Amino acid sequence: MKFPKIYSQYMLSAGIASLMLLFAPLLAMKIMPEVTLLPVLPYALFYCFLISGVAHYFVVKSVESQSKNFINVFMGTMGIKLMFFFGFIILYSFTHRKEAVPFLVWFMIYYIVFTALDVVFLLIQNNQMLSKSK
Repeated sequence: MKFPKIYSQYMLSAGIASLMLLFAPLLAMKIMPEVTLLPVLPYALFYCFLISGVAHYFVVKSVESQSKNFINVFMGTMGIKLMFFFGFIILYSFTHRKEAVPFLVWFMIYYIVFTALDVVFLLIQNNQMLSKSK
């Protein structure tokens, strides 16, 4: 299976962002000692990486096929992605009540980073498609 070049670039950037986010809690602990290091954070980060990568693949394929239903595919994948994330948050928060707040803060940071990557790479792909059509 051959992946589109923009998708490979997205996954590389998401991998680099994941590595940086992996060490962010350790850095936060050095700066602010009251920050708690949760053992679930690397798994939550991998979960965000995986779900975002799969969702982005479907959106990239929709843009490449120049289909008229890009908005439907984008909104559908983002909605499903959000439901997966919401389910993960609820499951963890109810099973680990004492760690819920720090977990939610870190998960929100992960979500914002991966959503920003999605938007940036969709804009790059859109600009590439527009320049090809001229």
